[in-house]
Amino acid sequence: MRYYFIVLLSSTIFCSTGFDVVQEDTVKIVEAGGDVNFTCIFPGHVPSTKAWFKQTTVGKYLQIVSLDLKKQLKWNSSFEKTNRFNVTKVDDYFNLTILKTKPSDSATYYCVVSAYETIGMGSATRLLVKDAATDRNTTLHQSLIETVDPGDSVNLQCSIFTESCAGDHSVYWFKQSSGHPEGVLYTKGERNGRCKNNTESQTQSCVYSLHKNNISRSDSGIYYCAVDQCGEILFGRGTQLNIREYFDFNPGLLALGISNIMFLALVVVLGIKLCRSQIKTSASQTTQDEDGLNYASITFRQKPLNTRRARAKFTQDQSLYAQVRSHQ
Repeated sequence: MRYYFIVLLSSTIFCSTGFDVVQEDTVKIVEAGGDVNFTCIFPGHVPSTKAWFKQTTVGKYLQIVSLDLKKQLKWNSSFEKTNRFNVTKVDDYFNLTILKTKPSDSATYYCVVSAYETIGMGSATRLLVKDAATDRNTTLHQSLIETVDPGDSVNLQCSIFTESCAGDHSVYWFKQSSGHPEGVLYTKGERNGRCKNNTESQTQSCVYSLHKNNISRSDSGIYYCAVDQCGEILFGRGTQLNIREYFDFNPGLLALGISNIMFLALVVVLGIKLCRSQIKTSASQTTQDEDGLNYASITFRQKPLNTRRARAKFTQDQSLYAQVRSHQ
C-alpha cells in the first residue's frame, strides 16, 4: 500500500493534472468518540479510480480504501476490521466517514483520484482528536488574551512541559472564528521550537511561536495550538487576539457636528432674547395700567343749617375722594 501511494505521487509529477480534487476542510477537530466526515469532490464525467490515504503522525502512509473503475471497493484489512470506516460513493464525490474516533485516528487524510494518465490529489485534511485521558504529566500553556493595534506584529506563543515524552513535537496552529467554525490551519507540523531539557527532573520544556505581521481586523479570533507528542495530541486553551478599534477621522462629519452645535447655540440665544422681550412688554403694559388711574374729588355740601351751632361745627366742607379706573 505504501508503494502504491509513492507511485501515485510520482505520477502527479510526470502526468498532467487536468482536474481538481477538492477537500473542503483543512482541519477537523473532534472529541474522542465522535464521528467525522471527510469530503472529496471531483469532476464526475470521467471514469476514474479513487482512494483515501492516511498519513500518520510519524510520517507513515497507509491506504484506507480504493474504488476501481468497476465500482468495486477494496479495503485495507486493518481498517475494514474495525467497522468504523465507511465511504459514500457517487459520480462526483467519494467521502470518508470515521465512526467513534480514537486518538490514534489523529492524522492527515488525502483523497487521490486517477483517470487515464491524469491524477488529482486533494489538499489534505488534518484530523485532531481531543482525548480527555491525555497524560497528566504534560502541560500545554497559552496566554489567554493578546491586544494589539492595527498594523502591528504579534508573536503568539505555545509552551509545552512534559515528563513522560521528550523529543521533537509537531505543532499545529489554527484559528477559530465565526466565519470558519472548523478553524483555519496556519502551520502544518512545525518542529522548530526552542526546547530545554532538565536532566535532574527528566523534564523538557519547549516554546513554539506563531508570528503574524501587519495585523488587521480580519486577524481577530481565537488561536489554538495543538501539539503532537509521541502519538498524542494536546490542545491549548487558545489565545484571544483582539484588535483595538479606532474611529476614522472624517472632516465632513466634524463640520456637520460643529454646524449642529452652532445652530443649537443660536437657538438658545434667540430663545433668551425672545424671553427678555416678553418680560419687557409685560412690564410696560403694567406701567400704562397704573398711569390710567384717575382721581376725582367729590364735595358734598349740606343744606344750610339753621342753627349757629351747626354752622360752627361744619365750618369746613367734607371732601370724599373716589378712585375711578378708566376703561379703554
